[in-house]
Amino acid sequence: MVDQIDETVRSLRNLKHLHQGESEKVIRWVRGESARRLADGDPGYLGDLGIALLACHRDEPKAWQYQDIFDHLLRLLIGDAGKGDLGQALRLIGAARHSGHDVDRVAAALLAANRRRVSLTAVFAEDGSTAGVSDTFRACVVHELVLREGTISRRKTIADWAASPAMRNQPLGWLPLHLAPFELDGDQWPHATRPDRVATVSPDVLASWPATDLITPELSQALSAPVMNWVEDSNGRVETGVFGLAEPVRPQSVPEVLAGLGMDFLEPVDGPFRLDVHDTSVWDVWQTLFRAASGGGAYSRGCHGAYSRLFAWQALAALAGASANSPHDEVARSAQACTWHRFDGELPGFFRIFWDIGLVGVRPGGGSIAVLAATDTD
Repeated sequence: MVDQIDETVRSLRNLKHLHQGESEKVIRWVRGESARRLADGDPGYLGDLGIALLACHRDEPKAWQYQDIFDHLLRLLIGDAGKGDLGQALRLIGAARHSGHDVDRVAAALLAANRRRVSLTAVFAEDGSTAGVSDTFRACVVHELVLREGTISRRKTIADWAASPAMRNQPLGWLPLHLAPFELDGDQWPHATRPDRVATVSPDVLASWPATDLITPELSQALSAPVMNWVEDSNGRVETGVFGLAEPVRPQSVPEVLAGLGMDFLEPVDGPFRLDVHDTSVWDVWQTLFRAASGGGAYSRGCHGAYSRLFAWQALAALAGASANSPHDEVARSAQACTWHRFDGELPGFFRIFWDIGLVGVRPGGGSIAVLAATDTD
């Protein structure tokens, strides 16, 4: 088998000397051979090949083919067709972690998607069979399941691990082990009863609303967490703001207040512009944040379910005025007590292609608001 692995690795290494058609042919052959080996009962071939590819990728980090085939092997072993091998999959997940190739999030999402065909309790076994996998990976599996099943209370082995110090020491350990009401079906949330408010904003209105800038680096980081993949891996821009207002904001004055805060996204290019403000619900806000993180931007791949849930909760807490260390039930109460709006229109800061987000949270009493604006483009 060693000779066959070496031959396959050489064929992939030589792709840089081939034209596109020949390269695609090699990739198809490697994928097909891997699927055939698995179907013939030889999952060890996929595990050995995957580990060899990790070494190649470490030596040639810019060579795309190694990660491409490794990810394909992982998908086969996790069992997209119900015929994978969890033992070899866990072997690759552990080896990838030690090689600096982070597959925890995607592997957890794949396992949860195949949960009806794979015994996930093996991931949490304490018999040494999963010694190579990380607690981060296990925590991701927990919350991928929460997203799909609403709770993990019916999975005792997994629920026991989720209650352990290992889970509490993870960033994901802050999240609830059940879905909050605003993470469920949106039909329960009332639609706007007031008409949308539209304002044509003149330049002399900007930066004229009396307000105190309350943003901190920690708040900005939490607010922008769902869209940082847009910024870091694509062409995205993000702006955040938290403001204390001299007098409470009324629903009908949200457009003028928003335009008067001096945010760069609303800085006019040449003359007046149109700003549309729409009433919305906490459910819609959470869904927007979660989709931004999980779906990615124009060129980013997204963060998968578990960490997308974390980033959406962090941003929601910051928008609602809850402390970053607040219990999740307190965050939920704060979010449900806010008045929520989204904004769009012919705005100078938006690319107006597809990836535009404008969210406003008005805290109870109207004395402070938080704003998240983000955009991306191809």
